[in-house]
This record gives sequence, structure tokens and C-alpha cells, in this order.
Amino acid sequence: MELRQLKYFITVASELHFGRAAESLHLSQPALSKQIQALEDSLEIQLLERTKHWVRLTIAGQKFLETAHRILHEVEFGIQVTRQVADGEIGKLRIGFTETTLFSLAPEIVRTYRERYPQVELILTSRGTEAQVEALRTHQIDVGFVYLPIREPSLSIHPLFEEVYIAALPTSHWLARQKQIALQSLAKEPLIFYPRSLAPVLYANLIKCCEQAGFVPNIVQEAELAQTRLGLAAAGVGITFVLGDMQNLNAKGVVYRPLIENFLMLKLALAWRQNESSPVVHEFIKVFNTIKSIHDYSCS
Repeated sequence: MELRQLKYFITVASELHFGRAAESLHLSQPALSKQIQALEDSLEIQLLERTKHWVRLTIAGQKFLETAHRILHEVEFGIQVTRQVADGEIGKLRIGFTETTLFSLAPEIVRTYRERYPQVELILTSRGTEAQVEALRTHQIDVGFVYLPIREPSLSIHPLFEEVYIAALPTSHWLARQKQIALQSLAKEPLIFYPRSLAPVLYANLIKCCEQAGFVPNIVQEAELAQTRLGLAAAGVGITFVLGDMQNLNAKGVVYRPLIENFLMLKLALAWRQNESSPVVHEFIKVFNTIKSIHDYSCS
């Protein structure tokens, strides 16, 4: 049994006339009759009763007509879905974030993607950069918003933009009266920072910046989440550092001040597997590049 034979049968059943059916199908009447006969032979069932003057469905033919309609509908639906999958319009996309990227362009990229591809299921997870690299290698996520540097030859890395860290300190702190803070002013201040194990490169860069300013940083507390570090700063435990975009949080009891010297800077990037074949991932990358181009243009 062939799909075209089902179409031929449905047309004959609709017209109940081989001549008119053959004309609408752009076939000769003998060719159409031969195909219907081949269908009946393959099923070993008579579907149509025909004489020189009329054609009608048998009881079995009436039932098979319902089946033929259902089969063709499912095939057409399956083809449509398959095309959508191939075009990246349907599927599942697992995206990794670091906590701080949620305050950058990453949400705009995801929001734009959701608007363009509403049928793609998004699974968002928060992980540190190194955890995302491992998750990409082991196929636990498909793309990740990460911070550079990353040394993983199996990944494609496309930078988005750079972000600078600023100081967050209690509103009652004497440095809060200044519009900008010199790094040397923090020489004797208690500091709150990421755990070394979570961000070893960033941690090392903080030590390096402070040493270049002539002191060893007095890190009295470590906390993974920026909200936790801000809460500790508000409580007077010490001064912490957050990316510039995070000052939009307006955390109570905390003020934000830029540092005069060149300080810690992070480069945000999107990472995915080099051999990635998923159309869904490729469409997400297109959205990423579009937003990046708009951002680059507005900053130029």
C-alpha cells in the first residue's frame, strides 16, 4: 500500500465517479482504476463496488475511508513537525547561566528567542562557569553564558561584552561619601568575595589587583551568591564587589561606588559544542549574534 493510493482512493470515494476523480488527479481513468485495484489487492478487501453506471463504497470501504483520512492527516502532521524540528522551531534547549549574567544582556537574548520560537522548551539552570564547561562537555546543557577565560578546545566561544566590578559597601561606611574609591583605600578593610573554588581565576585577579595597589586583601567572608554578599555588606560585615549592572538591584543598606583604577573585569561569552548539530542551538546562536550586533552598534 502506498500513500498515493490512499489519496487516489479518497478522491474516488469523494467523487464516486472514476472519470471525474481521474480528471482532478490528472491521471487517465485506466491508470486510476489500476491503482485502486492494486490497493484492494494489497488489502485483500473490496473497497468499491462499480458498474458502468455507478460507483459506491462497500461497508469495508466506508470504514477504510476513515482510516485513510486519519493516516494522511497523521503523515501530513508528521511532515510539518519534522520540518519545524529541522528549522529549529520545535525542540528543547538547555541553557546555563552564571548568577551574574542574569543582570546583563543574557535575559534579553533569551526573551527574544522565546518570542521567536515559542514552541521550543527552554530549561534554564544556574551554574558557575567551570560547571557549565563540564556540563557542555557531558551534554547536560546545550549552550552556556560563561565568563572568560575558558580553555576547552571542544567548545566554540563567542564573546558578548565586558563588565567591570564595582564596590558595594554599607551606607554608613566612611567611603560611601566618596563618588569613586581608590583601591588603596581598601587596604585595611574587611572584604567579602567569591569562594576561591568557585571562581579561581577571578579570585587570583583580585589578589593581583590588590598586591599591585600595595596590599594583601583582607577577605573575611566568602559567599557564592551576589545577593548573599550584598546582604553581608549591608549588615556591616565588609565591602564586596559586584558587576556594574547589579547596582540596579537597589539592595537596602548598600551603596555602589566605582573604583578609580582599572579593576576586575569579566568578559561575558556564549559557549556551545563545536560539533553541535541541533537546529535549535543554531537558531539560538543566530538570535545571540543579532542582539550582540545591536549592542555593539549602540556602544560604538
